[in-house]
Amino acid sequence: MLANWFIRKNASRMTRSGLDEKLELRALARLHGIDPVYRDGVGNTRIVPVPTLKTILGAMQVAAGTPEEIQQSLTEVRCRPWKRLVDEVCVLWHPEPSRIWSISIPLGEGSLKDVVLKWELEDESGSRRTYKVRGSTFSPSGSRIINGVRYIRVALSFPKNLSIGYYRLFVSVMGLPKMVQGQALVIVAPKQCYGPPDQTRSWGVMVQLYGVRSSRNWGIGDFGDLHTLTTWAGKELGAATIGLNPLHALTPDLVSPYSPSSRLFHNPLYLDIEAIGEFRNAPSLQRQVRSRRFQTELCALRNHRTVQYDDVCAVKWPILESLFQVFRRQHLSRSTQRAKNFHRFVRKQGRPLEQFAVFQALQERFQGSTWSQWPLEFRHPDSPGIARFVGECRGRVQFYQYVQWQCELQLQSLDQAALRSKMPYGFFHDLAVGIHPDGADAWVFQDQLARGVTLGAPPDLFNLAGQNWNLQPPLPQHLRAHGYQFLAETFRHNMQHGGILRIDHALGLFRLFWIPKGGSGEEGAYVRYPTHELLAVLAVESVRNKVMVIGEDLGTVTPVIRKRLAEAGLLSYRLLLFEKPPNSGYRSPRQFPPKALVSVTTHDLPTLRGFWVGRDIEEKERVGLYPSKDRADQDRRIRAKDRKALLQALRRERLLPPGAPSHTEDLKDFTEEYCRATYAYLARTPCQILAISMEDLLGELDTPNLPGAPPGTYPVWQRKLSRPIEQWQNDSGIREFAHTIHHERNSRPTRLPPRD
Repeated sequence: MLANWFIRKNASRMTRSGLDEKLELRALARLHGIDPVYRDGVGNTRIVPVPTLKTILGAMQVAAGTPEEIQQSLTEVRCRPWKRLVDEVCVLWHPEPSRIWSISIPLGEGSLKDVVLKWELEDESGSRRTYKVRGSTFSPSGSRIINGVRYIRVALSFPKNLSIGYYRLFVSVMGLPKMVQGQALVIVAPKQCYGPPDQTRSWGVMVQLYGVRSSRNWGIGDFGDLHTLTTWAGKELGAATIGLNPLHALTPDLVSPYSPSSRLFHNPLYLDIEAIGEFRNAPSLQRQVRSRRFQTELCALRNHRTVQYDDVCAVKWPILESLFQVFRRQHLSRSTQRAKNFHRFVRKQGRPLEQFAVFQALQERFQGSTWSQWPLEFRHPDSPGIARFVGECRGRVQFYQYVQWQCELQLQSLDQAALRSKMPYGFFHDLAVGIHPDGADAWVFQDQLARGVTLGAPPDLFNLAGQNWNLQPPLPQHLRAHGYQFLAETFRHNMQHGGILRIDHALGLFRLFWIPKGGSGEEGAYVRYPTHELLAVLAVESVRNKVMVIGEDLGTVTPVIRKRLAEAGLLSYRLLLFEKPPNSGYRSPRQFPPKALVSVTTHDLPTLRGFWVGRDIEEKERVGLYPSKDRADQDRRIRAKDRKALLQALRRERLLPPGAPSHTEDLKDFTEEYCRATYAYLARTPCQILAISMEDLLGELDTPNLPGAPPGTYPVWQRKLSRPIEQWQNDSGIREFAHTIHHERNSRPTRLPPRD
């Protein structure tokens, strides 16, 4: 009996000990922004497993392997705000009165009367303002003793006349046994992102550029096709903007624009090779391109139903290499004005372009391996081996800079085309939510990124197992420590050529879903980010570049998050397919918010015609995305109700074509008339922008992307539009479509003032 009592007693202690450890682990997780409990997209409450919490804390470089490490890490994180002289980031909202900031002085046994505080504020030009305050004027706001040292917190005021921008704060405390120093980033930000003075309801078209067919491109939609599309959509249709898939540089062996190598630079496959200046001065290259053999190869690439990225690259890249050699002979060697323009571009782009080009050259040298597998001397951009490599391979680095210069020149030309076509918003760019761990940005900014985890999404109605996007998440604390350089550069580069920027998965401004590497969407946890600081950086860049921002606020975005995004001046992103409350019909046009972009669908969802015939359900069932046939049948039943609700909504607005059937079963296909009626329905909303997808405008069945599809089962990000652009221009049905939208929208905005 005594033995049994002893076993029960120790088991009880062990249970209590295990419970205490779990509670402390969850407390540690919360202090580092990890939510131990969350609600998924299906509505289920999920408790994050202990192994996941430990993996994510480890990715944050927080020791949590043993009970002792957990307790020590808890102590450290609780003491950190006191032991740091000044917080790393301070946000001031312009033009509100001066804000209070605080410092934590390790006073010990000393007196505030003996303390002298000196602080300097440096603006982006390097100009400094200096201030000095004596401790006798301080009013302490709190104190704490840590390891026998008394810390005193005091408050100070910033000057009132600071303009929008970024400042460095340098603080020195004298009069202590040892001088204490610290520094911080100060962000003076507008309270809202940019909003144009003319906010008349307008509309635009959305296109996956790679999928555009034409009689002249080289097997992939390019900037030449976009030039044609811009003139047609702006001058002939009256569109206010053209929305594009992300133009980011691709990760090797991947084709998804949402898994980029870099969000700072562009995919050169979009270059119109024959529009490059050197091509016009290279008769031998012109003869090569015009040869029967070359044209036969281009014809095969154009006629293929999908984009053959490797084959397109194999055709374009050698010509680009030859054009660079022409540039070196005709311009660099002679220091012509064109060479000076190139050098000016390189200087303006600075270190980010240099590092990107170096990465590209290294990737070429170590082809077949990722940067984490390169020789040790090349794994970090600041290592001595990199400097030697640049000296030895300056020509290759310069080639990759030249390629990005050509992208810049063609995008500038497109900006001018949009202006001539009187498109007030120009181009509507899309910013991917993250970067691929094998790419250039992951190499350059590796000190600010988490390892051993990836980004994704928890289970929802569209993906019951959740999603693992295999993107590398930024470390919140390290972003702050580096002054949000990575974030600011990313926003800035993507605002250079357009009037609208869409933030994919805007939930990432609040929290991101981290998953242990190799895990599924059911094994992750949400990690919170310093929202007001991220929004401050976004607002600064938006106002400076005069670019509107749209936050993709779908999925698990809460009403509180939507409200905060609206307060920050971001337009909401509303899709008709999602605007159907449970046990109800589709919202009437008048129920949509004014500050929003509205559309029927997006690249991850079925096209309008595909929605009607259930093509997406068929494809998901074919590639094995349903756990059972019952689940697929359930989706079909839900879709039948949705089709009925859509016809009812169109009938309520008197938009159905004459002779429309009363029952959905009698409408086997969604013709052009019904598509036009559906977009007319959305054109009646007060939403600021209506986006019409080219897939819907051309009556496509298949969607560009099928999230979760196993490799090789669906041509994700490869589908081409069924008809070439030359046919669009002569399509009376499309012109009638545009006329209908104009009628419902009433008017279009006037041309906006040019950006500085």
